[in-house]
Amino acid sequence: MDSRVYYGEYSLKHWIKMLLSKNIILPEYQRSFVWDEKDVRRLVDSIQHGQFVQPVTIALYKVDEGVPGQNLIIDGQQRLSSILLAYLGYVPDKNKFEKPEMLASDEDDAADETLDDTNRRGPIKWRFSELFDDGGDNTERAIRKRLEKDPRYSVLDLHLPENFFDKAFLGYSYIVPSTADAHVVQRGFSQLFRDINYFGKKLSALESRRSLYYLNADLLPYLEGQTADKKDVLCNMRLVDKMQPIKIDFVRYLSIISQYTITENPNKVLVGYSASSTRESFYADYVSYLLGLEQEDREDKFDGFNFDTTFPNHCWRERYERLRESVERLRPMFKTAEKKTDAFASWIDADYWFFGLIYAIVFAGKTLKDDLTGIDKAINDEITEKKDWDYYAKTPNRLGNLRDRLGRSIDIIWEYVQ
Repeated sequence: MDSRVYYGEYSLKHWIKMLLSKNIILPEYQRSFVWDEKDVRRLVDSIQHGQFVQPVTIALYKVDEGVPGQNLIIDGQQRLSSILLAYLGYVPDKNKFEKPEMLASDEDDAADETLDDTNRRGPIKWRFSELFDDGGDNTERAIRKRLEKDPRYSVLDLHLPENFFDKAFLGYSYIVPSTADAHVVQRGFSQLFRDINYFGKKLSALESRRSLYYLNADLLPYLEGQTADKKDVLCNMRLVDKMQPIKIDFVRYLSIISQYTITENPNKVLVGYSASSTRESFYADYVSYLLGLEQEDREDKFDGFNFDTTFPNHCWRERYERLRESVERLRPMFKTAEKKTDAFASWIDADYWFFGLIYAIVFAGKTLKDDLTGIDKAINDEITEKKDWDYYAKTPNRLGNLRDRLGRSIDIIWEYVQ
């Protein structure tokens, strides 16, 4: 994407005014707030002592002449949020905010790996826009009064010198695209966002992929697994991962099944991705393939899958409704983790139900029969058999085991659709 880049710096007080006036905004695909009070203090201390702080990156998003553009924060959310919090004198208590939606890992050795800094320190479901009252008073004084009464925030006393925010500065780079083509601009911004990594905090799989989802608004609900009214097609079923019920990665199913439809041979899926640690690139490449972007590796792996042919006239939308209804109907038959009625105990359980259901209903356009007698026994017997096999149970996502579940699930479900 061709663009002009301008450089400069503003006082911290000017950055705060722009945030409060919504002159700069955060794109929806940006990550949740990662920093904690220690990070905020470290940033302020660095600025106060004249140390280098990486400039923030703002980009002008304007795709229609005559309509005002938006200044998007591409890189610098953590820094700008922290400066605003330091100015207001409050910081969100991480124990009192929800955690952002994470994806269940399909790595069999995930429990043995060291958690990265982001996971260890724990992001929260918070963005600086949470400080604003839509339609209300968003002056500094009004926000402070609201925070004073909100038990989710702790007082942040930094003992800063007078006029610190007027006299301290933070640099910026300002990107102005040379085109107003929405597709080109969105692609450029999303790729830039994915490439930027600050303070060594890696984007999660979900954050990285979502930066691509927003390149095509029509595909967003397809990739998120949402019906037209934004209901989860899997009825919010979860998977127990590291002893917590975690969101099931719907793109995992879409990408594997899409590749399966090319040859209808389970042994042809995930070729070259036998290590479970490499499969995130497979899932991200599937999204890139749908968007017409360059893939990271094995660029022919989805050749033969045509989205428009598979889903003519966007029929996946109607099929998603049908899938949700089917999952709701079958839900009483699911064997879930003890005391967690909405969470499967392992990928073995989830895959035996969902590979076949998603393939038959979403990709093949089938409907569940009225008579489902025996479907629960057929699937649950398979699950029990595999879990009784100690080696299989410990390595459920070994490629051969995953392929086996894919084929068997489709074979079983196929007997109960029409």
